[in-house]
Amino acid sequence: MKKLAIITVLLSLFFTSVQAQQKFDSAAYVQQFKKIFPAFALDTARQNDELSNEQKIEGLSKVWYEAKFNFANFDLVPQLNWDSAYRAFIPRVLATHDILSYYGELKKFNQLLHDGHSRLVEPLYYFMKKGMLPFVFEFLDGKVILSSVLSHDPEYTRAQIGWIATAIEGVPIQDYIKKTISPYLHFSTPQDSISRIYRYELCAGKLTDKVSIRFITKEGKEKTLSFKRMKIDFDEDPVQFKLLPGNIGHVTINSFNTPKTVAIFDSLFPQISKTSALIIDIRSNGGGNSNNGYEIIGYLVNKPFYTNISVMRMYRPSYRAWGSEPVTIELNKDDWKPYKNKLYSKPVVVITGPATYSAAEDFTGAFKTTGRGKIVGATTGGSTGQPLGYKLPGGGLGFVCSKRDVLSDGTEFVGIGIKPDVEIHPTIQGIQQGRDEVLEKAVEVLKTQE
Repeated sequence: MKKLAIITVLLSLFFTSVQAQQKFDSAAYVQQFKKIFPAFALDTARQNDELSNEQKIEGLSKVWYEAKFNFANFDLVPQLNWDSAYRAFIPRVLATHDILSYYGELKKFNQLLHDGHSRLVEPLYYFMKKGMLPFVFEFLDGKVILSSVLSHDPEYTRAQIGWIATAIEGVPIQDYIKKTISPYLHFSTPQDSISRIYRYELCAGKLTDKVSIRFITKEGKEKTLSFKRMKIDFDEDPVQFKLLPGNIGHVTINSFNTPKTVAIFDSLFPQISKTSALIIDIRSNGGGNSNNGYEIIGYLVNKPFYTNISVMRMYRPSYRAWGSEPVTIELNKDDWKPYKNKLYSKPVVVITGPATYSAAEDFTGAFKTTGRGKIVGATTGGSTGQPLGYKLPGGGLGFVCSKRDVLSDGTEFVGIGIKPDVEIHPTIQGIQQGRDEVLEKAVEVLKTQE
């Protein structure tokens, strides 16, 4: 009876307090949820080299639930049972012996999403110890060819453009990729995977280690060279301009990451405006802020144009409680109104490739709607959206794609890519001859638009 009396008093006090609050305090409600969903910040300092079992489970669970409630593209992986995969990975993460092997398992789990914008990054302490070689490779006709050397340092210019790479650290390249790269790679399409492997991942590893590569020279001789890895400075000029024969302007836009892209393009416009035709080259543009790309298009048209349609999931827990469908879809279609007084009205061609990605694909899709010119090159990477960032144990980071985009006419390109109007790929012979066959084709197409 004494217990019952205490409970009665407590309940009485509870209901009295509830009744005393006459109005819903929306500010307090929002404030509490801000505590639950803290702002994402890059404060990824190194923590312990070892993780507890509780931390291992916590990290795996974060990857699982952030995707479960936020991932925009589950319909593109219909065979995936995300919950079952989560359960299967519990013993796998518990069996890891250090942070790097733990993050390796998390990456394998994340790879099941098959999405280029959903990725995991090991703690900054380890990430900063990674290095690369200033080499860009292409995978053509089953061979790995060196297509660019991004350094003038004699350490790296010993390797010549056009050489065929056959082995890394004495291991045949395809075996090396299968063992050290493919299990941990995030990608959306086959061309996205190939681009990531041969442009960025092939020679990546510990900064302090050298990497040995076996080549076949253009003369057919076998040569093995060892190179020290370096930190690649990706802070290159986002926009570069040169004048081609025939008074054709060639603008290379390497990134849409910063408003600096628009500012540089604007500063170059007096030169661009004097050209007879223009090529906009975004083959190596990995994206950034889509609005920067739309601003560039604003120099090419004098009327509003449609951008991509954004698709987002809206989860409503009360719908689930009522037994109805808890997920609805929000579609947003926007038109962009150019506000620049500067207009380029002469023929334009855009060049794309598999490394054309994210915001660069948004640019490509919007350019298509304008009808201003042809797209030349290869199919784009097939991944765009808005990554949602979250923290992981040990100081690592996770990202999950929270938004899907389709072209303004409803055409899907995530998981597919945007196909060019005129398709052309580089060849081994062309690279060895020092030719840019894709650029040559773009010039040819331009002449038909004049």
